[in-house]
Amino acid sequence: MNNTQKILLTLSLAYGTYKVFTYLWAKDKANTRAKRHTFACQHWTKRSISTYTGVNDTPILIALDGKVYDVSEGRGFYGPGCAYNVFAGRDASRLLAKQEFDDGMTDAELDAPIDKLDDLTEEDREALDSYIGLFSVKYQYVGDLVEP
Repeated sequence: MNNTQKILLTLSLAYGTYKVFTYLWAKDKANTRAKRHTFACQHWTKRSISTYTGVNDTPILIALDGKVYDVSEGRGFYGPGCAYNVFAGRDASRLLAKQEFDDGMTDAELDAPIDKLDDLTEEDREALDSYIGLFSVKYQYVGDLVEP
């Protein structure tokens, strides 16, 4: 392969990567059509955030390690039918820390005490802290997760 072919291949790969990322970004922006809701910082229970899953254009809330975030701007990721919708409207701390997906929230989960996360490994804790850092920069903090 000569230098011209290498340059053309590199440019083609760069252009392809650019197109993929711009498509995904535009898709996320298009799915962010929900009206911006302003939540006063408040105390939330697992049951109270469970109604905020993005269904019928409702806001999307996710709790992480006792903090609740409005992730509606990420509707393309967390909205109904999207890849990470399983985390919407719930305390997703353990799932994100362990990089797990489940079949969705259950009544047993809603009625259980808030997970203290005491048994997370150091690696799990680092993963969770990374998500907390991302959420605190990207999404609006709207309060704390508390017991009823």
